[in-house]
Amino acid sequence: MNTKQQQFLWLILAMFFWGASWPIANILSTYVDVHEFITYRYFFVTLSMVPVLWWMRLSFKIGFIDFVIACIASLFLVLYSNYYFLSATHGAPGLAGAVVTTLMPILVYLLMLFSKQKKPLFKDWLALLLAATGVLITMGIWRFQLSEIFAISNLYMVGAALFWALVSITSSYTKLLNPLVLSFYIYLITTLLDGLLFFQPTHGSVFAMDRVFWIYFVIVSLGSTTFATTVYFISVHNLGSKKASVFTFLVPFFALGSSILFLNETLQWTTFLGVLMTIFALIVLNNIKLDFLTKKN
Repeated sequence: MNTKQQQFLWLILAMFFWGASWPIANILSTYVDVHEFITYRYFFVTLSMVPVLWWMRLSFKIGFIDFVIACIASLFLVLYSNYYFLSATHGAPGLAGAVVTTLMPILVYLLMLFSKQKKPLFKDWLALLLAATGVLITMGIWRFQLSEIFAISNLYMVGAALFWALVSITSSYTKLLNPLVLSFYIYLITTLLDGLLFFQPTHGSVFAMDRVFWIYFVIVSLGSTTFATTVYFISVHNLGSKKASVFTFLVPFFALGSSILFLNETLQWTTFLGVLMTIFALIVLNNIKLDFLTKKN
């Protein structure tokens, strides 16, 4: 197995952890509430990032402007994490994971489009229409009455996708700071923000939780965040952002599959069809070529 194939396998594993975080959040909701989850998760993630940065010999230094950007991104991350947890615990977590992870890049594209005031090509409008249709099919929009379209569970999914898009766009304004160092400060500030403003330990000490809690908590914290984020940013450096971003299209499928595995969730074939339509649209929007997957070194 060559180096590129090993990188692909690490990326696939990272995407699995990202996808699996949705049903796992649903399981953890029986132990802690939303702000306990956020504070505990990012506290342990922040601690785990210290040896990662030390191992990669990255400096912890951060400039004032980058620190301000990290603070703004952290505020959006608190809001994203809130809606992510609520969307995973109200309704079907596999469906929420599929909808949010396909809606995120669409919103990023639209927000960046408006901020740069760049006129999209005709094919981009068609791709956006296809992507929007795919998301609606994934949600099974025809099963809802008009009043149900604006149900709280659907609003949670839209909120999660919107605030993650804002995290991504805000983070992109740092030009020289290493993304992993930026992530460390975002996680640290997120822990402080949520811990100081919202955290109330109503379910007792996290260290008194049972083994089941700790297994899933380690997966969602160290696996889905520290490990997956580190692998992704290393892959961006080694493969390039477009090639690495292709693998994020696996996340909704892993969210659906892990929900079936962990929660026995029943899914419709239209859900997979909607995800496929949206992913195809995103490939067109980002002008991504997939031939690198089959090329040899």
